[in-house]
Amino acid sequence: MTRTATRSAWGTWIGFESCPALLGRLVEGFAGPWIPLEDFPVPGMPVVPANDADAAQGAVPDGTGAIRCVLLAARSPADLRRAVPLRGLLPAATRVRIAVADVPSWAAQPLPVAAPGACWRHLTEMRVARRGRGWHLDAAFTEPVPAGDVVAHVVNGLFGGCEAATPVAGLEGGATADWRPGDPNVTLSPPGGPVPDRRDAPGCDLPLRRAEPDGPVAGSVSAGSVITDAVSAGAVVTGSGVAGAVVDGLLPPLDEAVVNPIGFRRNPALGIAAFAAHREGFAVTLGADRLVRLPASGRVTDVDIARLRDVRGIEVPGPQAGEGRASEVARVVAALSAAGIPVLAAPDPARDRALGPALAAALAAVTGEALASDLRREELSIRLRRAALREHGAAARWRGLALSAGLPVPPDPRVSILLCTRRPEMVPFAVEQMERQRGVSAELIVGLHGFTAREAAIPRTRSPITVIEAPAATPFGEVLNRMAAAASGSYLAKVDDDDWYGPDHLADLLLARRYSGADLVGSAAEFVYLEPLDVTIRRCIGTERFVPLVAGGTMLVTRAAFEAAGGFRPLARTVDGQLLQAVEAVGGRIYRTHGLGYVLRRRSAYGHTWRQPVQSFLASYQEQWRGLVFNELMEDGARWRADVRT
Repeated sequence: MTRTATRSAWGTWIGFESCPALLGRLVEGFAGPWIPLEDFPVPGMPVVPANDADAAQGAVPDGTGAIRCVLLAARSPADLRRAVPLRGLLPAATRVRIAVADVPSWAAQPLPVAAPGACWRHLTEMRVARRGRGWHLDAAFTEPVPAGDVVAHVVNGLFGGCEAATPVAGLEGGATADWRPGDPNVTLSPPGGPVPDRRDAPGCDLPLRRAEPDGPVAGSVSAGSVITDAVSAGAVVTGSGVAGAVVDGLLPPLDEAVVNPIGFRRNPALGIAAFAAHREGFAVTLGADRLVRLPASGRVTDVDIARLRDVRGIEVPGPQAGEGRASEVARVVAALSAAGIPVLAAPDPARDRALGPALAAALAAVTGEALASDLRREELSIRLRRAALREHGAAARWRGLALSAGLPVPPDPRVSILLCTRRPEMVPFAVEQMERQRGVSAELIVGLHGFTAREAAIPRTRSPITVIEAPAATPFGEVLNRMAAAASGSYLAKVDDDDWYGPDHLADLLLARRYSGADLVGSAAEFVYLEPLDVTIRRCIGTERFVPLVAGGTMLVTRAAFEAAGGFRPLARTVDGQLLQAVEAVGGRIYRTHGLGYVLRRRSAYGHTWRQPVQSFLASYQEQWRGLVFNELMEDGARWRADVRT
């Protein structure tokens, strides 16, 4: 990165509240002034920061109507995502520099995904360089371009394609950026002011505003109404006369793209860390070592999570730990839970009310004794992350707000389950596995390969079911393609006819798809029942990471990625591996989530499209049990276990 800076350079930062000293060392050659992005006025407010003449001079364009250089410093990728909804606050410039101070080990370099807009047509030079634990990007243009567009495109490259979020939100400046991270489609408005129109239409479907510290607290969610990130009381009436629903003490939503289980470690090297409040915020310590320092708001970033991956758990004391800051402590606990870091939380009624009953119940099950076992710890971790992401994730939160406001929301995406079998006797068992799935909208596409429906006992199901018959000579991949053509879902999930699936198998895949942004997700074949030996083993397979391989009987792929990859190859076997390779070849990403909701049944290699012999599974395993043994996530239905025991 070029280290010189002109007087017309305009510097802004986001995320350095708890480590301001780092900001001064981040970009050599730029002495300031630095303007906090979240404090910068929304258009319609005075543009000169109070009592800061130097900052005002630094923000003045150089006479051409644009600043020559805009420099954005972000503490972490999570903070860079929080800058996206505020992109309208960034001026246009002929040079845009982005400095990210720290990134987790799994993060990619900040290469922008250039949209077909105007800004990239003027690009003359771009440099991306590693700086310490972070990255710097420097882009030069022949004409002034909106710096906010460049930031949005860099975030798009870091985290994958940006899906449209509903409802369209209105934000009241930087202080509300936490409520819509990564979303470039928001509309900004001045505090207390009207939301500006967009192309002869209302600027948003649901505006969000903060309550005034000394004024009445407003809390509502409805078209044209306002909501607040503070504890609210009562309801307000919108301009149209429609009363809004009350929002009482909601935490800011979690950004699933950065606070999630990616990088989870099954065998952590460190012990139980301690959480404590300080005057300037919070800290997590292990003995005399301070692992992370958190701001007073309780915001947790992906970098913070990465530094806590090696701890076995984090102990959070009772109400005295937060010194009256129950909401902020709850925000930290929710983020740690969403990341799959087990939390040993002492009782705190105020904090648990903010967390909600599902997450509070999951926390109550965490004990020090349970965390001593790697398997039990991971089971608790999965329950915590499910509860936190489903209750406090940004997508779920905004969907709930829209429903409370009476706004229409898109239906839940449908999963089309592709179940193909050559064995009529396995049809009832396989259908039952899918019938017990919960938390998803699904349809079942049953492919009868080499026999007809008259020869199979197909049970009744609550979900829609379609039967496809194909002659035995038809290649396996071609049968799957016919089944996919008959499917109506946004996602295609391939399952096997003789494996066991936990009741949250599909729901967990959809959740992993949400936080990873991957085009294809699947589980690991960690647990294998070796039927000839009557032994269940757990294999050593890394999970919660981007990889080229997942278990074929657990693949869930978006319809768009499936079609871009050309579907399944019309082969008799290896169709799973061929699809995985094709998805990667066309630029798709593959993610492997945990394997605790799936047990692979291995019989003799004969009759399988996957010809790996039984003995090969014994070459590397972590644990083994005599007989067919399920972990607790598989056994959420005890009656089912008895029914299918072999």
